[in-house]
Amino acid sequence: MVAVKLEIKKNDLKEGKPIKVEASGKNIMLVLLSKKVYAIDSICSHRGGPLEQGKMEGKMIVCPWHGAKYDVTTGKVDPSTNWGKFQQSFEVSESPNGELSIEI
Repeated sequence: MVAVKLEIKKNDLKEGKPIKVEASGKNIMLVLLSKKVYAIDSICSHRGGPLEQGKMEGKMIVCPWHGAKYDVTTGKVDPSTNWGKFQQSFEVSESPNGELSIEI
């Protein structure tokens, strides 16, 4: 795995508001929850929906296309929406000045 520095800083994120970034050619969804940044693949495993356009329900992101729910802390699909599959998650690290990197 390789650490990839992102162009966004932690203080650019708003609590519970997902965004999409690109890192090493991959589309990644970032979300700030309880002062911690989480990252998962932004393309829904069900039908390719844009997860960053979904809404957060606690630690779950709900796909705006078909409602599949994913735990942003692990990438696991919620059992109630088993038509989705595991979303790849990425470890996020933060430098003292708020710069973010993810492990790809």
